[in-house]
Amino acid sequence: MFGTRQWHLRTWLIWLLCVSSVVSFVVIGALLFLVRVPQISDETRASLQVEAGDLSGRSELILGALQTQLELLGVLLASNPEADIQVALERAVAHGGAFAAVYQIGPGGAIVRAAVTPAAGKGRREEVIGNDLSHDPLFLRVRSRHDAAWSDKYISSVSGAVMVGVGVVAGKSVLVGEVPLDYILKTLWTASGRSALMVSILDRRGEVLADSDSPTRVGTLNLVGEEIFRRALEVDLPVGTLRLEGQVFDAAMAYSKRLDWFFLVRTPSGIENPRIASTLDLGIAALVGSLLFGLLLAPVWATGVARPINAITERARRVAEGQAPGEWPRLRTVELNDLSFDLARMSSVLRAREQELQAIFDASPVGIAVLDPQADYAFVKANQAVGQLLAYPVRQLLGKTDSDLGLWEDTDARARFYAALERDGLAKTEAWLRRSDGCTFLAALSIRTLPIAGQLRTVWVISDITELRRIEGELRELNAGLEQRVQRRTDQLNQANAELSSTVQRLQLTLDELVRAEKLASLGSMVAGIAHELNTPLGNGVMAVSSLRGAIATFRNQSEQGLRRSMLNQLLEAMTTGTDIAARNLARAAELVTSFKQVAADQASSQRRSFALHEVTNEIVLTLRPLIRRSEVSIEVQVPEDLWFDSYPGPLGQVLTNLLSNAVTHAFEGRSERRIRIEAEALASGRVGIRVADNGCGIAEDLLPRIFDPFVTTRMGRGGTGLGLHIAHNLVVQVLGGSISVASQPGEGCCFTIELPRKAPVAALPA
Repeated sequence: MFGTRQWHLRTWLIWLLCVSSVVSFVVIGALLFLVRVPQISDETRASLQVEAGDLSGRSELILGALQTQLELLGVLLASNPEADIQVALERAVAHGGAFAAVYQIGPGGAIVRAAVTPAAGKGRREEVIGNDLSHDPLFLRVRSRHDAAWSDKYISSVSGAVMVGVGVVAGKSVLVGEVPLDYILKTLWTASGRSALMVSILDRRGEVLADSDSPTRVGTLNLVGEEIFRRALEVDLPVGTLRLEGQVFDAAMAYSKRLDWFFLVRTPSGIENPRIASTLDLGIAALVGSLLFGLLLAPVWATGVARPINAITERARRVAEGQAPGEWPRLRTVELNDLSFDLARMSSVLRAREQELQAIFDASPVGIAVLDPQADYAFVKANQAVGQLLAYPVRQLLGKTDSDLGLWEDTDARARFYAALERDGLAKTEAWLRRSDGCTFLAALSIRTLPIAGQLRTVWVISDITELRRIEGELRELNAGLEQRVQRRTDQLNQANAELSSTVQRLQLTLDELVRAEKLASLGSMVAGIAHELNTPLGNGVMAVSSLRGAIATFRNQSEQGLRRSMLNQLLEAMTTGTDIAARNLARAAELVTSFKQVAADQASSQRRSFALHEVTNEIVLTLRPLIRRSEVSIEVQVPEDLWFDSYPGPLGQVLTNLLSNAVTHAFEGRSERRIRIEAEALASGRVGIRVADNGCGIAEDLLPRIFDPFVTTRMGRGGTGLGLHIAHNLVVQVLGGSISVASQPGEGCCFTIELPRKAPVAALPA
């Protein structure tokens, strides 16, 4: 509907409200028609069914009262034949009564008494007395049933009008009362509590006895062929549709056994149903009224909604035009209020940024100007630096070109400058410009054409480089002599660097010598310990051999005087004891030698091989036992036997030796209880963790970060070199491919943690 056409917000809101109202009510009306109309039809049929049953019952009561009144007359006539029956009959047909005529039919079928309404004429009563009604259907029914009965409609012989009659037994005679159809119709209106319903009374043949809608249907309309009439003969209170004279009705029918009549209640069906019609009328009226109300309300509502938006739009337009927007509106709608607040904040930010950019533009020490390329590059805007460089007030520059001001010393240079700008979009040059006072200066010019605020503008950047070029000339003159001085200084620095490199090499050689000396010292200490350890078993073996030699000499001397069994037994016992002592001590010495050889071979050769960690650990502990025993240190080793390495046992043994020696030397000064614990466990990713912990005095906090640096020791000058932990760190990291760390608290001992891969990397071992 709106297409691409632009609408004012107020008009768009009016259309939106109207269309929304129409669509809403059309949808509601459709739902009302599709849902409520069937509901009303169902409710109407149910109401008709109830109304038909109630009508039948109430009609029986009303018409039954007439039958009862006639039965009382019959009882009076039967019980007192001599009574003044005529007076009673006259009262029954008195003015305004239900009966148009009441007459007594004798046993032979002749009328013996009669009373008629005054409207029938004074002589009418005498005319009907004696009439023979022996073949009258009502008379015959009452006589045959010997009970009261109602007749179908017939033309009365008394009044000549269409009547229905009720007959009762009065002794041996029959008392008949004729009821006009007009009274029956009044009875229908009385019995029906709803005037909107149409009521008909039908006899068993389907003929209409009375109809509240059209009396002309009486005697002319027969409904015996209608389905609802056929169902009424079979079903109690049937309900359905009835087509009558081209019109469709919702109808219900009830049968009165007492009256032997059918009561038909009907109301127009579909949109002609009064309830449905009133509902549709109400819906249409509501739709039209709401639409009219919406048409009246829409402009007011649209104006109210559009007013704050228009106010916001107006202030936004002012901001876009660079004007002061004024106070931004504060609105009741949360979204519009947020929009107004955000736009106000954006306007403040834009003004702040504009002021900031203007301040930067004005405060820039570099001259900046904005030119109009369509006006021969006339000045549009310039900062104070441009005015100072050109010695013009800024306001005198605006609207004029550099040609108007005569700025260029060389006009050809100006032409080339602007030609490069038009060709490439930017240009740079150095040119001599003239100030307003006639002085000239060398200017560095940079120019670029850009779209600014929807227009092409040329930005002109200018700076005075006269002094700079003068200084550059002087610097070039200085550089000529400076190069020679720099060359001489470079030669001196090269000589100093050569001397420094030589010193560093000597220091590195010294460090390597110290490391080797430390290793030799460690090996010497180990050799001394091994020698001390070997002295005991070898001394015991020598003593045992000496004892054997003494025993043999004694035996030889004694055997010269005569050989006895006791002498042989003593010699055998001495030899057994001596050889046992010698064998045990020699085996101990051999074990020590083997361990020493293995440790020495590993540390000397540093060959890679497969080995068990517990074997290397035990060998190191064994070789260091003299040192450990002298220091009164107890050592505990808990290394599983299934930890195998493909690595370098020599460097690993050197690491353990240095850690244990470092602990024995430094950890237990002033301590009576001295313990060292070596533990190992398998870690994830094929690595093994080794911990060497003591309960010594710990490491000072200021020393802990530098503990692996060379020459860091607390016993400098007392036999400590500070290289043991440095060597251990280098072997773990560079050779074994692992890591080593330390944790310590002063007074609570120290723990070195080593993590090694089971398969060492291929690495170049230190010499």
